[in-house]
Amino acid sequence: MGKHMHKLFVVLAALAAAGVSIGLVAPAWATTQLHEDGTGFVTGSDVMTVLGWDEATLQANAASLRFVAETTSVTTISWECVRSGTEEVVAQRTDLVVTETRGIASSPRALWRTVVGFRLEGFDGRGASSAVPDGPAPHSCPDPSWILAPESSRSVDTPGEPVLAVVHDGVQHPVPAG
Repeated sequence: MGKHMHKLFVVLAALAAAGVSIGLVAPAWATTQLHEDGTGFVTGSDVMTVLGWDEATLQANAASLRFVAETTSVTTISWECVRSGTEEVVAQRTDLVVTETRGIASSPRALWRTVVGFRLEGFDGRGASSAVPDGPAPHSCPDPSWILAPESSRSVDTPGEPVLAVVHDGVQHPVPAG
């Protein structure tokens, strides 16, 4: 055994004796983070936790994992309808729930040939969005005897924060980001 190899083993043995795990631990500076541009890092331990995996399962499946950012925002639209020939007013409201999912390019990061996490490299152009109304069609009234009250329409947007998820076998699993 060479002199340098002996020193490496001594250092590793000292770390192990001190209770420092040298297996699948991300560097101390590494935490799961997702930045606005889709870059960041996901620790292997966070992936194992959300998928319920052990280290061997992560090592065997790391290359098949994908990451996405999902954002749900709500636009609340409100308006009033007036019954023709009366002063009767009814308030109407609908929420438009918009969900946007964006794919994130990633690559596994290894330490001593063991995957310790995943580098998020930015949004990759894959994605989808859906809009689901919750309530009546915007600016509609209960029936033809009601008319839209002029200048009664209001709209309030409530943006959502992106939620990072790991995708395995087509199923998204949210990953807590710090």
